[in-house]
Amino acid sequence: MINKKGFTLIEIIMVLALAGIVMSVVMSFFIANYKSYETINAESEVQYQSQYIINYMTNKILEAKSYDESANEFEYVDGSFASFEKYDEKIKYTYGTTTDKESVYIGNYVDNLKIETNGTNEVRITLVLLKNGSVPYPAEQVVYMRNSQN
Repeated sequence: MINKKGFTLIEIIMVLALAGIVMSVVMSFFIANYKSYETINAESEVQYQSQYIINYMTNKILEAKSYDESANEFEYVDGSFASFEKYDEKIKYTYGTTTDKESVYIGNYVDNLKIETNGTNEVRITLVLLKNGSVPYPAEQVVYMRNSQN
């Protein structure tokens, strides 16, 4: 009598083929979930950055006395000036006097920044953020300067 306790080559190939099919289905599921996670993470980060930038700008603009649209500068009661501009996908906030100015960068992923006024104490901030080619995230805020003379 012959002892037949091993597997044949055909049985091993069949098991490997079935395991390959099952693994490809499982991997496609994980890849789809990972891409979805990356998209949601990018959208969340852009939303956070947008909220941070808008809040920062709002707090600074509230204290302004006037806004010179041609120079893109806010003037304050103490005689200092400040400006916001898009620089290398960030917002550059410059503040100080005419002789002594400092700059800081706030926020990331900035695609577009527009600051408009209607000649009164109303300032409209329009901001568009974009991360890694995702869907653009627009944000808009209207701020009223407290110390305006208008």
